[in-house]
Amino acid sequence: MPRQSRRRFVRTASVSLLSAAGLGAATGASVAQSANGEFTAVEESPTEKTLFGAVTTEGGPVAVGAGGDVLLRGENGWSKIVEYGPQARSRPLRGVAVTTDGKGVWFVGGSGVIGEYRIDTRTLTNYSAPNGKTSTWEDVAVVGEAGSSERLYFVNGSGELLVGVRQESGAIQYEEVTKPGGGSTIPGIDFYGRTSGHVASTSQLVAETGDGGTNWSRIGIDFAGGAFYDVASVAPDDVNVAGGDGIVYRYDGARWTPHVVDDDRQAIRALDRDGEGGVAAGADGKVYERQSAGEWTRYQTPTDAKLNGVASGPNYDVAVGNTGAIVERVDGTDDGGDGGDGGDGGDGDDGLFPILTSSTTGSLVTSTFDTTTTDSLLDGDLDSEFPVAYDPEAVEHVEEGEWLVGE
Repeated sequence: MPRQSRRRFVRTASVSLLSAAGLGAATGASVAQSANGEFTAVEESPTEKTLFGAVTTEGGPVAVGAGGDVLLRGENGWSKIVEYGPQARSRPLRGVAVTTDGKGVWFVGGSGVIGEYRIDTRTLTNYSAPNGKTSTWEDVAVVGEAGSSERLYFVNGSGELLVGVRQESGAIQYEEVTKPGGGSTIPGIDFYGRTSGHVASTSQLVAETGDGGTNWSRIGIDFAGGAFYDVASVAPDDVNVAGGDGIVYRYDGARWTPHVVDDDRQAIRALDRDGEGGVAAGADGKVYERQSAGEWTRYQTPTDAKLNGVASGPNYDVAVGNTGAIVERVDGTDDGGDGGDGGDGGDGDDGLFPILTSSTTGSLVTSTFDTTTTDSLLDGDLDSEFPVAYDPEAVEHVEEGEWLVGE
Protein backbone atom coordinates (compact mmCIF):
# COMPACT_ATOMS: atom_id res chain seq x y z
CA MET A 1 0.00 0.00 0.00
CA PRO A 2 1.16 3.61 -0.43
CA ARG A 3 3.41 4.64 2.40
CA GLN A 4 2.57 7.59 4.61
CA SER A 5 5.63 8.54 6.64
CA ARG A 6 5.31 9.49 10.27
CA ARG A 7 6.61 12.92 9.33
CA ARG A 8 4.26 14.05 6.64
CA PHE A 9 1.02 13.59 4.81
CA VAL A 10 1.45 13.58 1.02
CA ARG A 11 -1.46 14.47 -1.23
CA THR A 12 -1.18 11.74 -3.82
CA ALA A 13 -2.58 13.98 -6.54
CA SER A 14 0.28 16.43 -6.08
CA VAL A 15 3.90 16.19 -7.13
CA SER A 16 6.59 16.58 -4.48
CA LEU A 17 8.64 19.72 -4.87
CA LEU A 18 11.81 17.74 -4.44
CA SER A 19 10.86 15.55 -7.40
CA ALA A 20 9.77 18.51 -9.49
CA ALA A 21 12.86 20.60 -8.83
CA GLY A 22 14.61 19.20 -11.87
CA LEU A 23 17.84 18.44 -10.05
CA GLY A 24 20.34 16.16 -11.74
CA ALA A 25 21.75 13.07 -10.13
CA ALA A 26 24.81 13.55 -7.96
CA THR A 27 27.77 11.34 -7.33
CA GLY A 28 28.48 10.87 -3.63
CA ALA A 29 27.61 14.03 -1.72
CA SER A 30 27.65 16.87 -4.22
CA VAL A 31 27.10 20.39 -2.94
CA ALA A 32 24.56 22.94 -4.13
CA GLN A 33 24.31 26.43 -2.73
CA SER A 34 20.79 27.59 -1.94
CA ALA A 35 19.88 30.06 -4.66
CA ASN A 36 17.03 31.28 -6.86
CA GLY A 37 14.52 30.76 -4.08
CA GLU A 38 15.53 27.12 -3.51
CA PHE A 39 15.67 27.46 0.27
CA THR A 40 14.89 30.53 2.32
CA ALA A 41 15.15 31.18 6.02
CA VAL A 42 12.02 32.34 7.82
CA GLU A 43 13.03 35.75 9.12
CA GLU A 44 10.36 36.02 11.81
CA SER A 45 9.93 32.60 13.35
CA PRO A 46 7.06 32.45 15.87
CA THR A 47 9.47 31.05 18.47
CA GLU A 48 13.06 31.40 19.58
CA LYS A 49 12.97 28.00 21.24
CA THR A 50 14.51 24.93 19.65
CA LEU A 51 12.31 22.99 17.24
CA PHE A 52 12.79 19.23 17.20
CA GLY A 53 10.49 17.80 14.54
CA ALA A 54 8.29 18.53 11.53
CA VAL A 55 5.54 16.85 9.50
CA THR A 56 3.29 17.83 6.61
CA THR A 57 -0.47 17.84 7.24
CA GLU A 58 -3.50 18.62 5.13
CA GLY A 59 -3.27 22.17 6.47
CA GLY A 60 0.43 22.63 5.74
CA PRO A 61 3.72 21.87 7.52
CA VAL A 62 3.67 21.59 11.32
CA ALA A 63 6.69 21.84 13.65
CA VAL A 64 7.06 21.09 17.37
CA GLY A 65 9.66 21.97 19.96
CA ALA A 66 10.74 23.24 23.35
CA GLY A 67 8.25 24.99 25.58
CA GLY A 68 5.42 22.89 24.14
CA ASP A 69 5.24 25.02 21.00
CA VAL A 70 3.37 23.69 17.98
CA LEU A 71 3.67 25.77 14.79
CA LEU A 72 1.80 25.63 11.50
CA ARG A 73 2.75 27.11 8.14
CA GLY A 74 -0.35 28.77 6.67
CA GLU A 75 -0.83 30.82 3.51
CA ASN A 76 0.84 33.88 4.97
CA GLY A 77 3.58 32.30 7.04
CA TRP A 78 4.21 30.47 10.28
CA SER A 79 2.21 30.90 13.48
CA LYS A 80 1.69 29.07 16.76
CA ILE A 81 -1.37 26.85 17.03
CA VAL A 82 -0.49 25.48 20.49
CA GLU A 83 1.60 27.13 23.20
CA TYR A 84 2.84 25.51 26.44
CA GLY A 85 1.90 22.02 25.21
CA PRO A 86 -1.09 19.75 25.89
CA GLN A 87 -0.69 20.08 29.69
CA ALA A 88 -0.02 23.85 29.68
CA ARG A 89 3.26 23.11 31.48
CA SER A 90 5.80 23.92 28.78
CA ARG A 91 7.09 20.37 28.46
CA PRO A 92 9.43 20.11 25.46
CA LEU A 93 7.98 18.27 22.46
CA ARG A 94 10.61 16.01 20.88
CA GLY A 95 8.72 13.86 18.38
CA VAL A 96 5.82 14.33 15.98
CA ALA A 97 3.80 12.19 13.57
CA VAL A 98 0.79 12.68 11.31
CA THR A 99 -2.13 10.38 10.57
CA THR A 100 -2.57 8.79 7.16
CA ASP A 101 -5.27 11.29 6.18
CA GLY A 102 -3.21 14.29 7.32
CA LYS A 103 -5.83 15.49 9.80
CA GLY A 104 -4.31 14.44 13.10
CA VAL A 105 -0.93 15.52 14.48
CA TRP A 106 0.48 13.53 17.42
CA PHE A 107 3.37 14.92 19.46
CA VAL A 108 5.34 13.60 22.42
CA GLY A 109 7.96 14.86 24.83
CA GLY A 110 9.19 15.42 28.37
CA SER A 111 7.62 13.84 31.48
CA GLY A 112 5.34 11.53 29.52
CA VAL A 113 3.65 14.26 27.50
CA ILE A 114 1.43 13.06 24.64
CA GLY A 115 -0.92 15.32 22.72
CA GLU A 116 -3.03 15.30 19.58
CA TYR A 117 -4.05 18.31 17.54
CA ARG A 118 -6.78 17.90 14.92
CA ILE A 119 -6.13 20.15 11.95
CA ASP A 120 -9.70 19.77 10.69
CA THR A 121 -11.51 20.61 13.95
CA ARG A 122 -8.86 22.62 15.83
CA THR A 123 -9.17 20.26 18.77
CA LEU A 124 -6.33 19.73 21.23
CA THR A 125 -6.47 16.53 23.30
CA ASN A 126 -4.15 15.64 26.18
CA TYR A 127 -3.17 11.94 26.40
CA SER A 128 -0.16 12.40 28.67
CA ALA A 129 1.29 9.75 31.01
CA PRO A 130 -0.68 6.70 29.80
CA ASN A 131 -0.50 3.82 32.26
CA GLY A 132 1.49 6.12 34.54
CA LYS A 133 4.39 6.40 32.09
CA THR A 134 6.14 9.71 32.79
CA SER A 135 9.52 9.09 31.13
CA THR A 136 10.43 11.39 28.27
CA TRP A 137 8.99 10.16 24.99
CA GLU A 138 11.56 10.52 22.23
CA ASP A 139 9.48 9.80 19.14
CA VAL A 140 6.12 8.60 17.83
CA ALA A 141 4.76 6.86 14.73
CA VAL A 142 1.11 6.61 13.73
CA VAL A 143 -0.76 4.67 11.05
CA GLY A 144 -4.47 5.11 10.33
CA GLU A 145 -7.03 7.87 9.99
CA ALA A 146 -7.53 10.53 12.63
CA GLY A 147 -10.07 9.77 15.31
CA SER A 148 -11.08 6.36 14.01
CA SER A 149 -8.35 3.86 13.22
CA GLU A 150 -5.05 5.09 14.62
CA ARG A 151 -2.42 2.62 15.66
CA LEU A 152 0.17 4.52 17.69
CA TYR A 153 3.76 3.69 18.59
CA PHE A 154 5.56 5.63 21.35
CA VAL A 155 9.24 5.16 22.27
CA ASN A 156 11.17 6.65 25.18
CA GLY A 157 14.60 7.23 26.64
CA SER A 158 14.51 3.87 28.45
CA GLY A 159 14.22 1.94 25.20
CA GLU A 160 10.56 1.15 25.81
CA LEU A 161 7.84 0.87 23.19
CA LEU A 162 4.20 1.49 24.08
CA VAL A 163 1.57 0.66 21.45
CA GLY A 164 -1.88 2.25 21.51
CA VAL A 165 -4.91 1.40 19.40
CA ARG A 166 -7.96 3.63 18.91
CA GLN A 167 -11.18 1.93 20.03
CA GLU A 168 -14.71 2.47 18.69
CA SER A 169 -15.45 4.46 21.86
CA GLY A 170 -12.69 6.89 20.92
CA ALA A 171 -10.45 5.82 23.80
CA ILE A 172 -6.91 4.56 23.24
CA GLN A 173 -6.21 1.04 24.51
CA TYR A 174 -2.58 0.34 25.35
CA GLU A 175 -0.71 -2.93 25.03
CA GLU A 176 2.09 -4.33 27.18
CA VAL A 177 5.39 -2.43 27.04
CA THR A 178 8.25 -4.02 25.10
CA LYS A 179 11.93 -3.06 24.74
CA PRO A 180 13.00 -3.41 21.11
CA GLY A 181 16.06 -1.28 21.81
CA GLY A 182 17.36 -3.45 24.63
CA GLY A 183 17.10 -0.59 27.10
CA SER A 184 18.94 2.06 25.08
CA THR A 185 17.27 5.29 24.08
CA ILE A 186 15.24 5.05 20.86
CA PRO A 187 15.42 8.41 19.05
CA GLY A 188 13.68 7.17 15.89
CA ILE A 189 10.71 4.98 14.94
CA ASP A 190 8.93 4.70 11.59
CA PHE A 191 6.29 2.36 10.16
CA TYR A 192 5.67 1.65 6.47
CA GLY A 193 2.55 -0.42 7.22
CA ARG A 194 0.03 -0.72 10.00
CA THR A 195 2.03 -3.41 11.79
CA SER A 196 5.40 -3.26 10.02
CA GLY A 197 8.23 -0.87 10.76
CA HIS A 198 11.64 -0.16 12.26
CA VAL A 199 13.34 1.46 15.26
CA ALA A 200 16.87 2.80 15.72
CA SER A 201 18.58 3.14 19.10
CA THR A 202 21.56 5.10 20.38
CA SER A 203 23.50 1.82 20.84
CA GLN A 204 23.84 1.19 17.08
CA LEU A 205 20.82 -1.13 17.03
CA VAL A 206 18.21 -1.27 14.28
CA ALA A 207 15.28 -3.64 14.73
CA GLU A 208 12.24 -4.58 12.65
CA THR A 209 8.76 -5.86 13.43
CA GLY A 210 6.00 -7.30 11.26
CA ASP A 211 3.42 -7.97 13.96
CA GLY A 212 2.75 -4.51 15.32
CA GLY A 213 5.56 -4.35 17.85
CA THR A 214 5.06 -7.56 19.82
CA ASN A 215 8.21 -9.18 18.46
CA TRP A 216 11.36 -7.52 17.15
CA SER A 217 14.37 -8.80 15.23
CA ARG A 218 17.72 -7.05 15.22
CA ILE A 219 18.96 -6.36 11.69
CA GLY A 220 22.08 -4.25 12.43
CA ILE A 221 24.21 -2.24 12.33
CA ASP A 222 27.15 -4.22 13.70
CA PHE A 223 29.97 -2.17 12.19
CA ALA A 224 28.57 1.31 12.94
CA GLY A 225 30.75 3.29 15.31
CA GLY A 226 28.58 6.33 16.02
CA ALA A 227 25.17 7.22 17.37
CA PHE A 228 21.94 6.95 15.40
CA TYR A 229 19.50 9.86 15.29
CA ASP A 230 16.62 8.86 13.05
CA VAL A 231 15.19 6.09 10.87
CA ALA A 232 13.09 6.12 7.68
CA SER A 233 11.19 2.89 7.00
CA VAL A 234 9.93 2.48 3.42
CA ALA A 235 9.80 -1.31 3.02
CA PRO A 236 11.42 -4.46 4.45
CA ASP A 237 14.24 -3.99 1.95
CA ASP A 238 14.38 -0.19 1.93
CA VAL A 239 15.45 1.46 5.18
CA ASN A 240 17.67 4.46 5.93
CA VAL A 241 19.26 5.44 9.24
CA ALA A 242 20.69 8.87 10.04
CA GLY A 243 24.00 8.64 11.85
CA GLY A 244 27.03 10.51 13.06
CA ASP A 245 30.07 11.35 10.94
CA GLY A 246 27.85 12.55 8.09
CA ILE A 247 26.59 9.05 7.27
CA VAL A 248 23.24 7.84 6.02
CA TYR A 249 23.04 4.04 6.21
CA ARG A 250 21.05 2.09 3.61
CA TYR A 251 19.50 -1.36 4.13
CA ASP A 252 18.47 -3.44 1.11
CA GLY A 253 16.99 -6.36 3.01
CA ALA A 254 20.28 -8.25 3.29
CA ARG A 255 23.11 -5.80 4.04
CA TRP A 256 23.87 -2.30 5.28
CA THR A 257 25.84 0.20 3.20
CA PRO A 258 27.12 3.49 4.68
CA HIS A 259 26.98 6.60 2.49
CA VAL A 260 28.92 9.69 3.53
CA VAL A 261 26.57 12.50 2.51
CA ASP A 262 28.38 15.24 4.43
CA ASP A 263 32.06 15.77 3.63
CA ASP A 264 32.46 17.74 6.87
CA ARG A 265 31.48 14.52 8.66
CA GLN A 266 28.85 16.24 10.78
CA ALA A 267 25.91 14.24 12.12
CA ILE A 268 22.76 13.73 10.09
CA ARG A 269 19.95 14.53 12.54
CA ALA A 270 16.73 13.87 10.64
CA LEU A 271 15.41 11.82 7.71
CA ASP A 272 12.23 11.78 5.65
CA ARG A 273 11.57 9.27 2.88
CA ASP A 274 8.69 8.76 0.47
CA GLY A 275 9.20 6.11 -2.15
CA GLU A 276 12.33 6.87 -4.16
CA GLY A 277 12.58 10.41 -2.85
CA GLY A 278 14.07 11.57 0.42
CA VAL A 279 15.37 14.52 2.37
CA ALA A 280 17.62 14.82 5.43
CA ALA A 281 18.98 17.60 7.63
CA GLY A 282 21.83 18.21 10.05
CA ALA A 283 24.35 20.66 11.42
CA ASP A 284 25.09 24.21 10.23
CA GLY A 285 21.85 24.58 8.30
CA LYS A 286 22.56 21.78 5.84
CA VAL A 287 19.81 19.88 4.00
CA TYR A 288 20.37 16.78 1.83
CA GLU A 289 18.25 15.48 -1.02
CA ARG A 290 18.22 11.82 -2.02
CA GLN A 291 18.89 11.42 -5.74
CA SER A 292 19.11 7.62 -5.76
CA ALA A 293 19.83 4.77 -3.36
CA GLY A 294 23.36 5.95 -2.66
CA GLU A 295 23.46 9.49 -4.04
CA TRP A 296 22.62 12.65 -2.12
CA THR A 297 22.95 16.35 -2.90
CA ARG A 298 23.88 18.68 -0.06
CA TYR A 299 22.33 22.15 0.17
CA GLN A 300 23.67 24.94 2.31
CA THR A 301 20.63 26.88 3.48
CA PRO A 302 20.79 30.53 4.64
CA THR A 303 21.12 29.56 8.33
CA ASP A 304 23.95 28.02 10.32
CA ALA A 305 21.63 26.58 12.99
CA LYS A 306 21.58 22.88 13.75
CA LEU A 307 18.53 21.39 12.03
CA ASN A 308 16.77 18.67 14.01
CA GLY A 309 13.66 17.91 11.96
CA VAL A 310 12.70 17.78 8.29
CA ALA A 311 9.55 17.20 6.25
CA SER A 312 8.79 17.06 2.54
CA GLY A 313 5.39 17.74 1.05
CA PRO A 314 3.59 18.71 -2.15
CA ASN A 315 3.85 22.45 -1.49
CA TYR A 316 6.68 22.89 0.99
CA ASP A 317 9.95 21.27 2.01
CA VAL A 318 10.91 22.43 5.49
CA ALA A 319 13.64 21.87 8.05
CA VAL A 320 13.57 23.16 11.63
CA GLY A 321 16.13 23.48 14.38
CA ASN A 322 17.83 25.41 17.15
CA THR A 323 16.64 28.85 18.31
CA GLY A 324 13.44 28.45 16.31
CA ALA A 325 15.24 28.26 12.96
CA ILE A 326 13.03 27.35 9.99
CA VAL A 327 14.16 26.97 6.39
CA GLU A 328 11.72 26.19 3.62
CA ARG A 329 11.48 25.60 -0.09
CA VAL A 330 8.13 26.69 -1.50
CA ASP A 331 6.37 25.42 -4.61
CA GLY A 332 5.25 28.58 -6.38
CA THR A 333 2.21 26.84 -7.90
CA ASP A 334 0.46 26.77 -4.52
CA ASP A 335 0.65 29.19 -1.64
CA GLY A 336 0.16 26.49 0.93
CA GLY A 337 -2.24 24.22 2.69
CA ASP A 338 -5.81 25.09 3.38
CA GLY A 339 -5.16 25.43 7.10
CA GLY A 340 -8.06 23.20 8.03
CA ASP A 341 -11.52 24.56 8.66
CA GLY A 342 -11.41 28.32 8.70
CA GLY A 343 -7.63 28.34 8.31
CA ASP A 344 -7.33 29.18 4.64
CA GLY A 345 -7.68 32.92 4.99
CA GLY A 346 -10.71 32.86 2.73
CA ASP A 347 -12.88 34.74 5.21
CA GLY A 348 -10.73 37.84 5.08
CA ASP A 349 -8.37 37.06 7.95
CA ASP A 350 -4.61 36.86 7.69
CA GLY A 351 -4.59 33.13 7.01
CA LEU A 352 -2.69 32.37 10.23
CA PHE A 353 -4.01 30.05 12.91
CA PRO A 354 -4.69 31.74 16.27
CA ILE A 355 -2.90 30.04 19.15
CA LEU A 356 -3.84 28.09 22.22
CA THR A 357 -2.37 30.39 24.82
CA SER A 358 -2.06 30.91 28.55
CA SER A 359 -2.71 33.93 30.71
CA THR A 360 0.63 33.55 32.45
CA THR A 361 3.23 36.21 31.66
CA GLY A 362 6.24 33.94 31.91
CA SER A 363 7.57 30.78 30.36
CA LEU A 364 9.33 27.84 31.95
CA VAL A 365 11.68 27.56 28.98
CA THR A 366 14.39 30.00 27.99
CA SER A 367 14.67 31.22 24.43
CA THR A 368 17.33 28.65 23.68
CA PHE A 369 17.56 24.94 24.38
CA ASP A 370 20.51 22.62 24.23
CA THR A 371 21.47 19.18 25.42
CA THR A 372 22.76 20.53 28.73
CA THR A 373 19.32 21.77 29.73
CA THR A 374 17.69 19.27 32.04
CA ASP A 375 14.10 18.11 32.00
CA SER A 376 13.82 19.29 35.58
CA LEU A 377 14.35 22.84 34.40
CA LEU A 378 11.96 22.43 31.50
CA ASP A 379 9.36 20.45 33.40
CA GLY A 380 9.02 22.31 36.67
CA ASP A 381 5.56 21.90 38.11
CA LEU A 382 3.18 24.82 38.00
CA ASP A 383 0.81 25.74 40.76
CA SER A 384 -2.47 23.84 40.61
CA GLU A 385 -4.26 27.15 40.18
CA PHE A 386 -2.20 28.02 37.11
CA PRO A 387 -4.68 30.02 35.01
CA VAL A 388 -5.15 28.88 31.43
CA ALA A 389 -7.22 30.79 28.91
CA TYR A 390 -8.15 29.21 25.60
CA ASP A 391 -8.64 31.48 22.64
CA PRO A 392 -11.97 30.23 21.22
CA GLU A 393 -10.76 31.00 17.73
CA ALA A 394 -7.74 28.77 18.22
CA VAL A 395 -9.06 25.56 19.72
CA GLU A 396 -12.73 24.75 19.68
CA HIS A 397 -12.50 21.79 22.08
CA VAL A 398 -9.99 20.75 24.74
CA GLU A 399 -10.38 17.21 25.96
CA GLU A 400 -8.71 14.83 28.38
CA GLY A 401 -7.76 11.66 26.55
CA GLU A 402 -8.90 8.32 27.92
CA TRP A 403 -7.07 5.03 27.86
CA LEU A 404 -7.81 1.42 28.74
CA VAL A 405 -5.44 -1.10 30.26
CA GLY A 406 -4.81 -4.01 27.94
CA GLU A 407 -5.34 -7.52 29.20
